[in-house]
This record gives sequence, structure tokens and C-alpha cells, in this order.
Amino acid sequence: MYPQRYDTIAAKIGYERVEIDLIKAGRIPSSQIRMGKSKKTIVEYDNQKIIIDSLVSWLNIKGLKQSKLYRFKVYTIDEFDNKSVPQQIAVIPFTESDVKNLVIASPRIMTSPNAMVIDWTSSLSSILLTYKSLSYEYKDKTGKVITGTRGASPRIFAANLNPGSTVAMKLSYNVIPKVGGQEIVDSITYTQTLDITLPTGETTFNPTERDILIANGVTTFNANVAAGIKKLTFPIHTNSLQDLFYFSNVTELDLTGGELFNVKTLDYNRNGVVKTIGGGKFQPFIRHVSAISNGNAQAMLDLLDLGIIKKIKYIPNSLGIDELLKRYDGKNIVEWVTPPDESLIPMNFFLDGKIQDNNWATDIVNPATDAPAGTDIVNPMKITLKAASASFVFTLPKEYRFNIATYKYLKFKVYAPDKSKFTGSYSAFQKLWPRFMNYMWAFSSESAFGQEYWELDRNATPIPDSDLTKWKDVTIDLSSAKDKHNRVIVINIGGEPGGTFSPPADIIYYFANFRFSK
Repeated sequence: MYPQRYDTIAAKIGYERVEIDLIKAGRIPSSQIRMGKSKKTIVEYDNQKIIIDSLVSWLNIKGLKQSKLYRFKVYTIDEFDNKSVPQQIAVIPFTESDVKNLVIASPRIMTSPNAMVIDWTSSLSSILLTYKSLSYEYKDKTGKVITGTRGASPRIFAANLNPGSTVAMKLSYNVIPKVGGQEIVDSITYTQTLDITLPTGETTFNPTERDILIANGVTTFNANVAAGIKKLTFPIHTNSLQDLFYFSNVTELDLTGGELFNVKTLDYNRNGVVKTIGGGKFQPFIRHVSAISNGNAQAMLDLLDLGIIKKIKYIPNSLGIDELLKRYDGKNIVEWVTPPDESLIPMNFFLDGKIQDNNWATDIVNPATDAPAGTDIVNPMKITLKAASASFVFTLPKEYRFNIATYKYLKFKVYAPDKSKFTGSYSAFQKLWPRFMNYMWAFSSESAFGQEYWELDRNATPIPDSDLTKWKDVTIDLSSAKDKHNRVIVINIGGEPGGTFSPPADIIYYFANFRFSK
């Protein structure tokens, strides 16, 4: 009679070891194993023999340092040393020699005389391994050893380095090797050292935002010049803050545009309308057309985390990096500029609707010197309807959109004529139709974001008889368009009823006080 044998055998590869499972029920304590007269477990491989004074559900066999085929024979014995029928399996463990065959994706390296960035543009996991994390080590110019760890998307920013020196960057990757496409049971450390030579202080760099740096007084683009800059100002139309990588001594950022920058401009010339819109000082209702990406803001975050940048001035929602900056709240770093409760739309953003279509035609007197008297009337306009789709426009240059995240209401005053002007088919013109869009249809090349159109119902803003011939306040809730790239407001009068437009008397409206409000 043979002692009872183990009912299965299966192996899992580890680093210089293997795990061997012996019971189909899984890994259970020895006290729960009942195998008749079997008392001990014997493992034989090469010239080795391991005796275990109990029955076990699995084995952990270590010290397998050779990358070769190991043949394991596992059996039980009873109290009289009678052997069971053995279970056998052959396994090749993962060893040091296999580590040498691993390949890690090469990083992208960007250097300045005083700093470097190391990151990876593709995944570090591959058919050979699963990447988990990495640690790094290098010496700065004082000889201090700098260490750190990085996780899923590793990026290393090293600063305070000597121009022209060679920096030994030791990288230790925590990875799980794969054999036949399957992960082994152990993670290992794969190390490599990158010897990175930095440029000298005279080496020039090619800035991303050249015009912005020139406005800041930087006309020579090398590290020696950049090292002397303590403050930089960036406008609302900034696309990238990555140039900060070269300014290792900057302690202050003004992200409001300050006194250095004006709003961009945009020239129109169509249907007899010639106008340059924009220019002038930044307005609180303007934000960048899209949020600066995390990648394009990373250099700023690096300098913040190192304690180099100590002050940032920022208008909420203007560049879309609010969440990145909120992590520094409570550290007396970010000055959040409080926008006013209301922001008036200057007339340098006003445009005759005829620019889009002749059927949008109006006669415009701006400013209207004959505007009816009223309380706190600002920027009055006289609009005489000349076509069935009579409209006028407020628009921003293509680098911007409306800051609806801060200002969710559009408000204005309107003075409509007396009831006699709205007889018959012209009764349709006793209402307004505000429309919001990314660009007017005749100017689709102005934006790469597509036409993110939003409008009210054509009949949503009537002017009741009781509000005729008096200044009426209108409020439009824009909150549902908060995430749209809207930079154009069209105020249509009448909702485009169509038909022939030939009223018996002029239909004249007055508008004033166009503003955004919280």
C-alpha cells in the first residue's frame, strides 16, 4: 500500500525561486490536510533533497540561481518511510541573467544649464515586464544626494545643477518581469545610470512663447540671461508655461497679463463692414479659449514644488489651471484675484451683424446721443432694423472665450418702441433672440473647436406691452453653456420670422449696459 499522493502539481515562476501548488483545494494550512497514512513531504531536484515534517499544500523553493530547467519530484512518506507515487514538474526560474536581458523604454531628456527633466512619452510596461514605480538618485551642484520616487507616469525634475557638468542619474525601476507574456510572482529592481551632460550658460534655447518673453524684456535666450530673471508676466492668451524650465531663479509669476499685455485683436472685412475687434486691457469676462494642459503647466509645478516660485497672481478660470493651483492653498503662494460682481462689455468687442449676412442688417448709432433718459445708462446704442434677421454682435478674438464659469449671466437694458411699430406681421419683432456660438458661420476658420452653438428659444425673451417705451432689464442665464467654447454673442431682434421686411415706420430699439454678472 502506497501512502496517498498529492492530487496535483503546478508551478509559478519567481525570482530565483518557484512556488509549487500540490492540492486542488488551494493553499490551506497543514492542520487541515488529511491524506491517509502520509506524514511527511519530500522534494527532490538536482542533487537536493528537502524533507518537510508535515503535509503542505504548496512549496516555496528558493536559491534557484541558474537559468536552467529544474526537474522537481514531490512525494509523501508514511511513518515507515514508504513513498507515495511522486508528482513531477519541470520549471525554469527567472534569474539574474534574465534581468540583464530586460529592456526599459528610453526616456526623453530635456536639459538647461541648471536643470533637467526626464520623462517617458510611452508606457514603460511592455511584453517583457509590467512597470510599477521607480526611484532616482543624483547629486546637485553642492554635492547633496537628491532622491525621490515616482509612480505610474514618471517624471523627474532635477534642479540646482552645474552648467556644463555631467550628472549621473541613477534610476531604479520596480518591475514585474514576464515569461511567455505572463507575470512572474515577484517584482524586481532593474537599475540603470544615465550620464547626462548639461549645456553651458551661453547655450541658447528656443522658447515656446518667444513674444511673451520679449515683452518681459528677455531678448537673449540663454541660461545666463534667464538666471537673472526673478519675475515673469504671462497674458491670458498664453498657451504654455514650459519656458519656465529655463528660468530657474524665477520667484514670482503674474498670470493676469499685468500692465505688459493687451487683449489680442481680430480684423473683420466683409459685406462692407471693416472693423478690428479686441485690443485694450483684459476684461474679467475673458478666459483662454482652452485650459492650459497639465503638461504645459508642469514646469511651473516643478518650480513650485521645489520652493523656487513663491508667489503667483491668478484670475480664477482664466487659464483653466485652477485645480493645479488649489493644491498650494494655505501656503501663501497663490493670490486669487477676485473678479468684480459685474463686468461691462466695452464697445471694442461690438460688431455690426451685417458682417455675417446682409439679412442681418441694421443702422447703428453707437454711442446713441438721442437715447431715452434712464438711470445709470452706459454705452447706449441706437439700432434701427433694416432686414428680417436684424442682428448685432459681440465677439472676442479667437484666442479667448467667455468666462462663464465665473459669470453665468448676461445682462443688458433694452428700450423698445411703442406698440404701433409692432402691428400685423411686424408683431414678431416685439421680442429678442440671444444666440451664443463659437464663431459666426461665415468665419469658421476662426476656431479649431467646431461650432459649439447654444441659444434660447426664439420666443423666450418677449418684451411685454407694459415694458414698451421704457428701459427694461434683461437677464440671460448662461450656466448651461459653461463648458462650451462660446466667444460670439448675437442679439437678434424678432427671432428671424422671414418674409419681406418693409415696415410702415422704422422699428428703432435702444440697448445699453451689456455686461456679464455673477
